[in-house]
Amino acid sequence: SSRSAPKQRSFGGVWPLPFAHAPSCRAAPAPMVDQATAKYLGDNIGGVLAKALGEMAIAQPRDGVDFLSKWLKLHVEQEEARTLREQEEAKLVEERAKAQDKATEKATRVAKKEDEAQRKENLYKNLLEKFKDPETMFEDPLWSELLSVASTLTGAKAAYLGLVDEEGLEDAPGPLIRYTEALPGSEMMKDKVLPQGAGVTWGAVTENPGEEVMHLWRPPIPEPTEPVGDDGEAPLPPTIPYLPVSVECVTDVKEMHYFELTRLGSYLVVPLVFSSYYTPEAYAECKKFEEEKKAESQKREEILQAYEAAVEDARAQGGDDAVEAVERPAELDHVDEKEMTLPGKVVKMVLCMDTLGTNAPIDEACFEQALALAKACGQCKQHTEQKWLDAQALTEINDEDRVKLNEEIDAARTRAEEETAEAMGNDEAEVPPEEELARDVVGKKWAFMRAARVLLDLKDVFLNLKTWVVPSPEMVNLVAATAFFFGFKKVQLYPKRKQTIDWQVLLQVLDAGFLKTIAESDPVAPRKGLEPEQLLLAVKAMKGPAFDTQKCQDYSPALELLHSVLDTALEYRTAYLQLRKANYEMQKQTEGEEFSQPPLEEDDDDFEGLA
Repeated sequence: SSRSAPKQRSFGGVWPLPFAHAPSCRAAPAPMVDQATAKYLGDNIGGVLAKALGEMAIAQPRDGVDFLSKWLKLHVEQEEARTLREQEEAKLVEERAKAQDKATEKATRVAKKEDEAQRKENLYKNLLEKFKDPETMFEDPLWSELLSVASTLTGAKAAYLGLVDEEGLEDAPGPLIRYTEALPGSEMMKDKVLPQGAGVTWGAVTENPGEEVMHLWRPPIPEPTEPVGDDGEAPLPPTIPYLPVSVECVTDVKEMHYFELTRLGSYLVVPLVFSSYYTPEAYAECKKFEEEKKAESQKREEILQAYEAAVEDARAQGGDDAVEAVERPAELDHVDEKEMTLPGKVVKMVLCMDTLGTNAPIDEACFEQALALAKACGQCKQHTEQKWLDAQALTEINDEDRVKLNEEIDAARTRAEEETAEAMGNDEAEVPPEEELARDVVGKKWAFMRAARVLLDLKDVFLNLKTWVVPSPEMVNLVAATAFFFGFKKVQLYPKRKQTIDWQVLLQVLDAGFLKTIAESDPVAPRKGLEPEQLLLAVKAMKGPAFDTQKCQDYSPALELLHSVLDTALEYRTAYLQLRKANYEMQKQTEGEEFSQPPLEEDDDDFEGLA
């Protein structure tokens, strides 16, 4: 039998096609994607879709597409909000970091500024304390230290010291200001001079200046600390005799004097004025003071000895009761300590600072410190000069040391004679007795050799003369004449651009090398190309005939060592030249017209004018 076909449901009166011919309800399978595409989809939406589908699976909404679209939209909004929040947080962190960096940088600048200010303050205080220390002995390097500290204190680019020179220079009449010290970078100032009245600098060395002196800086007037007097007026504040000169902008002041091209900047001049005691007048007073002090001390010692002898006599005759009756001299109980007062020569200097070329101002807040530093420097120099002057006076009046020194010199001369006696005898033996001039030359040669030997043996004794600060003119001339004779030139012995010898300049050559030059020299060697001051006759004139051995000995036994060397060297050379001249004249007379020797002056400059 045949089975009947199943009935099919009608959908709105429309019958579906047979199953075999109906469209499939499933999507056609997606084509396979390559691995790169799959990775892209997984990296970009895989995680998001998985999370969305996971939440949709849990929620099982009616409209899955709507749920999914809303979820994705919300997700995007949340992601954008998160990104914006992260950006804002990152920006906030960055701004905080920048603010912290700025705060750190500012703190660093402030700390650096405070450190620099403290460094300046320490430099200022240390140098000020050094100047004020009674034990400080002023030496030339302190000038450079003053310049360095003043430059640091004020922030100046250049710093240099000027000295008011009343006499002037050989090519520039005084008064003028010549510059003696300068910091590196300002050395050219040491070749410059400022004529009187030029520029504004002279205002700083004008004593008690009036209103007519321009560009002065006057310190603030302090509040009165003393009570008002009966007349109802407060006491006047102390006056400052010398005031700094300050120019804020040099190009605004037509009176400015420029040593180079005009440049923008500030200029400050601080007065440095003190009393110098390196003068014959001050030394004479100092020596007189010490001689009187020594005499008073000796007198008290004699009174004390007489009193003690009287006490012993009384005790021997009447016991302790008799001793009480011996009256003690008042001189032993009341010793008036006198203070040495010396006449001083006013020295005026200027401490100059500028910022030319930088157009930077010099802070007015440091003016008082610079003024105090210059004042303390001058006082230190003044105090040191007084101590050196006193030391020289004490040395000169010390009779005990003078006796010991003379004994030491005598012993050294005895040794020199003994050690050279054989060599001198051998030289004399080679000269025929009838040749008196030649024998005289030999004697004078060994007199010089011995004198030079003694000077070298006692070089420390001689070089102690370098501590003398006020030598006599005869002493200066003796040292200079010796230096000229043994080859030193004028430029080494005279101050630059000066026509007078200065002891401080001579001291620069008066050392062990000076003595070595003497020891290694030959006084009778030919001398050509001499400067006028080096000629034999000029050296003799500079030494001077009046300053003989005895006067030199009375002045200083140590100086007499040098006097002996120069004296014997001059006698040796003079005798040798005279011997050569005598032989020359004899040969000339003997040979007559056949004589062809050149003039002696062509061989040696010292034959010029030789008697």
